[in-house]
Amino acid sequence: MSEAETVEETDEVTVAVAETDEIRALSRDCIHRHSAYAAVGGLVPIPFFEMAASSTIQLRMIAKLCDVYGIPFSENTIKSAVATLVATVLPASGVGLAATKLMRRVPVVGTVFGLIAMPSFAAACTYALGRVFAWHFARGGTTSDFNAEEMKDRFKNEFAEGKRKATDFVKGETKTASAKTTGNAATAKA
Repeated sequence: MSEAETVEETDEVTVAVAETDEIRALSRDCIHRHSAYAAVGGLVPIPFFEMAASSTIQLRMIAKLCDVYGIPFSENTIKSAVATLVATVLPASGVGLAATKLMRRVPVVGTVFGLIAMPSFAAACTYALGRVFAWHFARGGTTSDFNAEEMKDRFKNEFAEGKRKATDFVKGETKTASAKTTGNAATAKA
């Protein structure tokens, strides 16, 4: 192999790595942005409207991920897969769902529950969906060969990670707010 051929192959590999890094960055940004949108959608105080808002945001995110990976988007295929995956983290019985609805009607507790639990759930769920689909697409998969049943365990793990990230975000905001307060108090003393 000549030196020119070696340099050409090296350049192709470098371009491929750069494109992969760019795709990962675009994918990560898309997932984080849509997770934040879903959290805001979870603040809507109308029970079924918040789920509709989250579902719309999740479908839009997956459509954007398809664009990032250059894969055709099929809404009907994706809706079925999303429903299967989200069902793995919803309350296991109608009793759990009924308890959640009842909890939201309690005057003070329900409001606090609605302001914390629903946005966190929506953000974690959206994060997990994005991560699972991005993983599948990065390995050459398409929307038509996505098998939701095989992805359930990966989705549960990503959902747990999404909940952890949401908790860290809230803690980070609290630390930032207290640091600002402390900083303002120090500035006032000076």
